[in-house]
Amino acid sequence: MFIIALFATVLAFIQNTVMFSFGLKELAIFSFPLSFAGIFLAEIVSIWAGYFFARNATRNKPILALAGWVIMVLGTAELVLPMSYFTTWVQLAKRNSILNQIEQAGTSIEALVSDRGGSRFALTYTLRFPKTAHYLTFPAYLGPQNNRVFGSYFTKVHPEYHDEDYVFDAGKSYTFTVVFDTEGRQFDFSREKANIDICDSKSYLMACRIIAIGLEGVPAALTVHPLVLREPAVAADNVRDITEKSIRLDELGLKSATNKAGAPIEFSFVITNVGKNDIAIPGDNLDTVIGVNYGWEAVSETAKTTKVISGIIRFGNAVAAGGAQFTFVRKTIMSPGEKVPFQDTITPFEPFEPGMYRLHVYLFSRYSTEANRPVQELVQDFSVVP
Repeated sequence: MFIIALFATVLAFIQNTVMFSFGLKELAIFSFPLSFAGIFLAEIVSIWAGYFFARNATRNKPILALAGWVIMVLGTAELVLPMSYFTTWVQLAKRNSILNQIEQAGTSIEALVSDRGGSRFALTYTLRFPKTAHYLTFPAYLGPQNNRVFGSYFTKVHPEYHDEDYVFDAGKSYTFTVVFDTEGRQFDFSREKANIDICDSKSYLMACRIIAIGLEGVPAALTVHPLVLREPAVAADNVRDITEKSIRLDELGLKSATNKAGAPIEFSFVITNVGKNDIAIPGDNLDTVIGVNYGWEAVSETAKTTKVISGIIRFGNAVAAGGAQFTFVRKTIMSPGEKVPFQDTITPFEPFEPGMYRLHVYLFSRYSTEANRPVQELVQDFSVVP
């Protein structure tokens, strides 16, 4: 009987490990211990109360009585626990089984232009899912942890696949494209794999699987010359590609070409649609389509004595100095030729020394796989006087 009670105590502890782990992860177990250990304590008290009762008060088959009692206690706890190890284990086993049935139906590799001296290519792969459900598909990565390169999803085609609320149909083929840029790092593609993380949710107890895709075809793809494409080709009517090519900056101007040391540099520009089609702005927010960042460059020798904080981001020769905030610019559609005026200022962390400077305004596309490569740059010179 003692062994039954002891074994039931161990099972109760295992049963509650998920609750303990969750409480410790959120540090809530220290503030509300009974919320995470109350059921466990009730189980322990019930099990050992049943043990002493069966040993002292039950004469007819006490072992069976105790066994039945602990089964009832553990079963009741299983029903009332928000998260139980045994229930969670069964659920994870089922979900992992579904993930393991995902089929990789094919792959292709396309070489792309690189400005950084490394290998740049697009990996396209097709997946088929065994069950209609939500799946989170993360961009592939390659290389060991100390030399890892993460790919960027090419979202100009089927951007809906990357929506967390998208439902994938069972048995249907879905094609994904990830762009890799090794940025000068060397890999043995005959041995290297691209790894795809696929999860069934974004919860604390999500189930995940890694699918490895061979990259043996990369070296042959990279021998194709001349390389002319920076991204995989898309149809002429691709909305995201048209949007990326249509929105541009123009009319960059300074409030004053001569500025006092320590004063902010005030400037203005317009965001315009240079294309022939109306451009829809998702969520009425330009930030979903473009990003605009600013930088300053010291031109004269005296200007180059301006202090620059160590580790600050640079865009080429320019020192990063902030970016546009589109909070108060609400646009649903931009018509051809339409202009949206924008005014802003930059103030360096350290005051500008007297001299000549150059203001840089960069336009970035949210739809590009090259997040750090501007699609347009405007410049304007200004001076700082004592």
